Amino acid sequence: MRKIPAAVLVIASCFSCASVSGDDKKEMIVETGRTAQQVNNHPWSYSTAGNANTNCTGTGTVNGTATDLGYGTSSVQGTVNTDTNCNTTYNPPKTYSGNRVTVDNAAWVTDTATGDQYLIQCTAGWAGSKCSQLLGGKYKAELRGNNMWITGMRGMKASTAKYHVLRYVPVRNSASTANVSSSSGLTEDERFTWNWYNNLSDIDKKYVNEFCPSNPSDKALLPRVKVEAGEPAERALYCQPWLSAKAKQ
Repeated sequence: MRKIPAAVLVIASCFSCASVSGDDKKEMIVETGRTAQQVNNHPWSYSTAGNANTNCTGTGTVNGTATDLGYGTSSVQGTVNTDTNCNTTYNPPKTYSGNRVTVDNAAWVTDTATGDQYLIQCTAGWAGSKCSQLLGGKYKAELRGNNMWITGMRGMKASTAKYHVLRYVPVRNSASTANVSSSSGLTEDERFTWNWYNNLSDIDKKYVNEFCPSNPSDKALLPRVKVEAGEPAERALYCQPWLSAKAKQ
């Protein structure tokens, strides 16, 4: 087995996405093919209100005449002179800002026993994340539903990272898929993206058709039902290969 790098790198793309049905556990040895990375920036900021605090101190003298009224009561007539000093401290509003960085690590891996191919991806959200770019080589893997656990070495210790399966290409379809790609003139990225698009829901297809022509260098965040509900996107379809594939149809 090869090492999983401890540090996360930069730059990525997700070529296409799909799902693997079933929850049965499958153990295998996979070999890494093409890999890619993408850095995601998440800017944040917040402000605090300003405030003021005033402290005052004073001294004074009394000049007057007291008249005894009897029964323990006196009447005083006179003037009072006072000096008062006040100090005000003002704290202006403050704005704090920063940026949280996450990195998507994607890779094509092939089951060495069957030839089945999987596009897998994980997201590293902090410096100590186990999600890393896979180096070329063979790894122990365990597939359960739409998730794949890849085990490699970090230094002298074994480390297991969880990846999501974005696309599954059975070996029985590889030849026919390659012929379709060659005859239609699509590049590999275009073919993967176009095949994934064709498996999307009608809602997601409509969104891609509306979003990508106006944002050719961007990516469509999917599924729209979750994104519009304020939940994080599960995957992203890159507009550029989709637009170029569409133009060739």
